[in-house]
Amino acid sequence: MEDLLPKIKTIRVMLQEVGEQQEAVFRMAFKMHNTTNYEIVTPQSNEKPDLILVDTDSEKGMQVWQEAVAAYADTPVAMFSSFEPKVTTPYLPKPIKFDTLFPILRSLSQGGNIFTVSDGITSSQEAGQTQADGTRKATIRRFNPQKGLLGALKFASQGHQDIAVLHQGKPVLIVFPSIQRVLLTVSAGELERLCKDDNLVVVCKAVPDNPQWKEKAKVTIMSCLWQMAIWTAQGRLIYPMTPQTVFTLKRWPNLTRLAHVPESMRLSAFLTKTSVNLNILYKVMPLEMPDILNYLAATSVTGFLATDSEYTAQSSESSINEHVDVSSNVPDSKMVKDAEKVAGPSQEQPRGLLQRLMRKLLGK
Repeated sequence: MEDLLPKIKTIRVMLQEVGEQQEAVFRMAFKMHNTTNYEIVTPQSNEKPDLILVDTDSEKGMQVWQEAVAAYADTPVAMFSSFEPKVTTPYLPKPIKFDTLFPILRSLSQGGNIFTVSDGITSSQEAGQTQADGTRKATIRRFNPQKGLLGALKFASQGHQDIAVLHQGKPVLIVFPSIQRVLLTVSAGELERLCKDDNLVVVCKAVPDNPQWKEKAKVTIMSCLWQMAIWTAQGRLIYPMTPQTVFTLKRWPNLTRLAHVPESMRLSAFLTKTSVNLNILYKVMPLEMPDILNYLAATSVTGFLATDSEYTAQSSESSINEHVDVSSNVPDSKMVKDAEKVAGPSQEQPRGLLQRLMRKLLGK
């Protein structure tokens, strides 16, 4: 299963016109962040950056930003500023906020978090934003786990007959429910690509018993479902869950045998002790929204996640693709108070070493 484990991605960030104190904050944050490898590069290093941040509050900031846009046509060049841009551009607002820094950086590196002058908002809010009153908000999408390659694997795993899942007439995987194994007939990279295709057409076909195939099937159905759910979710909420759906974990997944999801240990420890909905989880745990949604998808598809009756509500196909809003601005209730106790320190208290160091560097 090691070939199916996601590799830790490296994102190379070039800082221009950024002062020493701000650069120190970035370096400390990058050093402590362990789910993505952020690396600061310079123009002299001859390494192609994945993202360029230009501090446009400096005297030459706008000129440097314009030069960087011209020189790095294939790279996102973001304004790093205390003021909203006067042009449409990728944008990282000051001051740096720990809760939203890495979601925004990831979105920026992928071409998102574009500030649009016409409406005064960023066009990509899926990474999440923190309002002036401390409320966290995010706009997310949903996906249908019954469709595509993930849906076919889930269907095949629930029967008793050996099933081959075909795409364009060729087998992608063969499922053996009797031994709870899957034979992969394509590479992990190809499997990931197919999982990300929402419009993929697949056919399930029963196959005769073949001991040789079964002997070659080394991947468990559980681990395959878990990994394919992450690839399919891509930071989206699994349908038909909503931000109000209450959920908890039935039991702790064996994370040592499953593909890595950032913050999975923390989420597992939290959700085995309490029940919450997505809004409350977003309120009490300052985690990146895509990581939360990928975790919910993986635990839901593999049967670890228990949800309330709302989870069975039916929606039209069009409503699945609609954007939905998640907000940490939820009224106090027993569920919120229970969740805050399990989550640990209050929001006013630094939750970890990185937050304490960043606050110290920022003079807070």
